Amino acid sequence: MAFYGTYVLARSAALLPHVSGMRSAFGSRCMLIGRHQEGWQLAGLKTPMHHEWPAIHGGPVPLAEATGAPALAVWVSESSCLQYAAATPDGRSWTAHFADEAEADADVEGLIARGAQLPEGRCGYDHHEFCTLRLPEGVDVPPDDQAALGGNLLEWAAAAGLDTTAERILDALGTTTDETAVYALVAALGLEPLLPVEPLFDVNERDWRDAYRRGEDESTRVCREWTSRGEQLPDYDQPLPGADEFVKFLDLVAASRFGGGFTRAQLQAEAQRLGGRLPQAMTRAPHGLRPRHRRLMAVLVAGGRACLRCSSGDQLG
Repeated sequence: MAFYGTYVLARSAALLPHVSGMRSAFGSRCMLIGRHQEGWQLAGLKTPMHHEWPAIHGGPVPLAEATGAPALAVWVSESSCLQYAAATPDGRSWTAHFADEAEADADVEGLIARGAQLPEGRCGYDHHEFCTLRLPEGVDVPPDDQAALGGNLLEWAAAAGLDTTAERILDALGTTTDETAVYALVAALGLEPLLPVEPLFDVNERDWRDAYRRGEDESTRVCREWTSRGEQLPDYDQPLPGADEFVKFLDLVAASRFGGGFTRAQLQAEAQRLGGRLPQAMTRAPHGLRPRHRRLMAVLVAGGRACLRCSSGDQLG
């Protein structure tokens, strides 16, 4: 299955999900953490939860500031497009783009066929709204330049104290535009994998599944309100009293998966407490989206299929 999400490479004594700036930049759906020598970690995150999209900002810049070490992030669109962004603690940063042209063109054609209005440009993926490494409004996707990307990565590696060469980096980049390029790059930087950090539990455990699904319903509602561009939503799309507690439950589960939050027993108790807070009428079709809203989201996203997939209830795996 094609992947949408972010890979983050940074050095930190604390686990990356617990570092300031991670959630605001990349969301909190961290699925894996690979440890490497000298404190380096590679975190893989799925697309942010629906309610997190409006606040996503900063990229690797705040992470480099928080850790005091260079940070690198790669946004992957449907395993066909890679957007790189890097930052150093002294304020230097850059961004680069590398896509499979054939796949990107095919994606454009598919989206146009569904009536989406795409901006001009070769890449059919969204780099301005439903993307964790957002480009500023009015700034176009930079042209693909693998040599320049390799040079930037070499300078970043030097700032990070990693021993590599331009040849090794370019060999790792190759022509690959899916997530395997990230792992090849990490290896080219001389980072060897150690034991991975396993999550303590899945996000949608049976112990709290009902509360979590209700939270997802409200989370999606927040995203729909954000993409409505200020238009009045119909009454059945308005949040019910107390709905924000279920959204907070999603955040609590995410913050606890790698320790530092609630235990399984505490999450189960919180889910039971929330169980009677909202009427059963709140439960809707998958994630509260009706067919008409799925079509509407397809137009609003206009190429950002990460959220299109999420809004239709198809969480990325």
